[in-house]
Amino acid sequence: MAYQVPANLLEVMARLEYEEALPYGDPRYVETQEARGSEQTLTRLARKFGWDPKRNAFFAPNDKHVLFFGHIGSGKTTELRRYMGRFNESKRFYVVEVDVLAKLDRNNLQYTEVLMAMAESLLDRLKADAYDVSEAELLPMREWFAPAVRTRSETSDLSAELKTGLEAGGGIPGLLKLLASFTTTFRTGASHKTEWRQEIRNRFTTLVQAFNGLIRSAEARLKAAGRAERVLFLIDGTDKMRGEDTQRFFVLDAEQLLAIQTLALYTAPLHLKYDGSLGGKLDADIVLPMIKLQTQEGERWTPGWSALHELLLRRADRSVFEAGEPGEAQITRLIEHCGGHPRELLRLLKLCCEMADECIDAPVVDRAIAQLASEYRRFLRPEDYTLLAAIDADPVHGGNDTRAQELLYRLALLEYNDGGWRRSHPVVRTLDGYRQAVQRIVAAGG
Repeated sequence: MAYQVPANLLEVMARLEYEEALPYGDPRYVETQEARGSEQTLTRLARKFGWDPKRNAFFAPNDKHVLFFGHIGSGKTTELRRYMGRFNESKRFYVVEVDVLAKLDRNNLQYTEVLMAMAESLLDRLKADAYDVSEAELLPMREWFAPAVRTRSETSDLSAELKTGLEAGGGIPGLLKLLASFTTTFRTGASHKTEWRQEIRNRFTTLVQAFNGLIRSAEARLKAAGRAERVLFLIDGTDKMRGEDTQRFFVLDAEQLLAIQTLALYTAPLHLKYDGSLGGKLDADIVLPMIKLQTQEGERWTPGWSALHELLLRRADRSVFEAGEPGEAQITRLIEHCGGHPRELLRLLKLCCEMADECIDAPVVDRAIAQLASEYRRFLRPEDYTLLAAIDADPVHGGNDTRAQELLYRLALLEYNDGGWRRSHPVVRTLDGYRQAVQRIVAAGG
């Protein structure tokens, strides 16, 4: 059935999921390359992994771990899935998506469980696509688990499924069951999580050798079948970890990530790029730009307005807005107050659906903007308004102190053109604290 844009306020609201990334080919997808100024992002990303999309040349590195930055909710995963669709179609890559939000505990995440989730996702994808790996090639992974599982099964209520996974043979399904039991333990079994993390750290070298061997075996089978030359992991959800987990995963444990000899792409929060702690271990220079509504000089950026207008009307039929020009004016106001951030636009739309009686009109949009602004008021401090007003007065990149990084993370400060310039969130500019800060700057200048 062809996609139908919802025309009922309740249906619009029910279908809006902020953390939902659109799969490749989804009819709600809107092309945003020109709107973002990201026409070269796909080409740059492909070349990091050794592929030239224009000429189809391919010289892949032995291993490459790349971070893909952007504001949370800016559309990183949706864009990456589109890029990865192109990668898959090239027959150069076999893309394996690892959704850590679905498989693991996002509020307590470390490289130990991500490694397990990568192995599970690879085997799951191979099984689904009917590619086999011999028992001899699976044996090193199975042998790594054996002593740890047997030791713990004698002293704990380790599940029968996990023990069954150790039985001789079983091929991919048997090892897959074992790995799935482990990732479930990491997600829900707090009592065993610390023990297993320590086990992996203690015997990490052996485990990573076994995993690297599994990746090489999979690539050999894929190449022989004419399907792909290299496995490429897309690790998604790692941009939504807590602050201390982010530092541990990308900074303190970077060497453990690099020990995995593969091609891997990780989503990463924008503030991490600017705190100076990455140290050059991971490839960390690609940012997905925000959708622009204006240029740095303040001129209207028509591609950005057009893209967000289309994005909105693929999620809410025009009929849910007031008829005629008044309705168009309210659509314009919603786009204006999202600052070019797709998720913020959807948040405003959802608030409108909650507050509207029959249709979305000017009073409804007023209340939605005020409600979203109040969420920012709750965490902004007086000195934050001063900083935001100063940046708006001179939006050229002026440094990255801790507070600026926090404001970027919490979206009170938005960044455009790969970090070329910044501006405060439009709803923040409706708050009294911000207006007073502007008045102080003007008075000081006068």
